[in-house]
Amino acid sequence: MHKYARQASIAALAAARQDKYQEMTAILLKNYKKLNKDTVPKHAEEIGLDMEKFNKAITDPALGKAIRQDMQLGKKVQVRGVPKIFINGRQVGRDRSLKGLSKMVDEELKKK
Repeated sequence: MHKYARQASIAALAAARQDKYQEMTAILLKNYKKLNKDTVPKHAEEIGLDMEKFNKAITDPALGKAIRQDMQLGKKVQVRGVPKIFINGRQVGRDRSLKGLSKMVDEELKKK
């Protein structure tokens, strides 16, 4: 895991409170090798966040709790990295093509 992944995740959730989750996630992923405590606020400014609200949000314990819960769930279902795709509780393997996904969906539908 990237050493700044948790803080970047919190920043993305803080941006979501201003309806800028996708924008923040995109800029964080684009610059993931350079993330640190100084660059994340700069990225927040770049996408036009209200910095007072952003700075307050990133200290909200609820965001850290949400990240911890997601990580616990990931461990429980054996997610070792992202992105991961599940279809009806089954983890999609290497074939993420439309054909591969369709095949898995069809297999699951036959079970019902």
